[in-house]
Amino acid sequence: MNTVGDAERIDVLVIDDHEMVAEAIAVALTERGCNVVGVQVVVSELTDVDRLIPAIHERAPDTKVLILTTRSDDWSLSTAVDAGCHGYVLKDQTLDELHAAVAAVVRGEAAFAPTVLSRVLRLLRPGATADLLTARETDVLRRLADGLTTEQIASDLYLSVNTVRNHVNSIIRKLNVHSRLEAVSAAIRRGLIRVG
Repeated sequence: MNTVGDAERIDVLVIDDHEMVAEAIAVALTERGCNVVGVQVVVSELTDVDRLIPAIHERAPDTKVLILTTRSDDWSLSTAVDAGCHGYVLKDQTLDELHAAVAAVVRGEAAFAPTVLSRVLRLLRPGATADLLTARETDVLRRLADGLTTEQIASDLYLSVNTVRNHVNSIIRKLNVHSRLEAVSAAIRRGLIRVG
């Protein structure tokens, strides 16, 4: 969901990958006084917040982005914060809490669900995202960045090929990406590994 507003009103554009969910959110916010300027259903790779939020900010830099999600894991939180979200609320919160979060981000404040706030603050510490990967996963990731194949990584780290594959799959899952190349790119961007 992204919100844009001024002192007189709260304009809201609802974005979701499920039409019924988007429509229900729009109705609920309209009933609470928001001006819903549109409902957009996005079913593509842009539903990943690390792509969607920068795309929104590129078109409208002053837009405030509020994430409404069921995901409360550290990596999802870190990805959303790094991408530039202004708030992160969970779908188990009430509609009044959602409306309050929308109003807060429009005012320029941060709005995070109480159950995730302490973890968001912890994740904002320099280097905190590195804690999400194990030492062995970081070793594998560095070698992926060097262009090594699965077999070469296995030989280099004295691991079986299947173990390396398991580590790679875990890295891809934790970084919320779709390929080895995206994993390396995301890790470099987040400062998890260095190249050169």
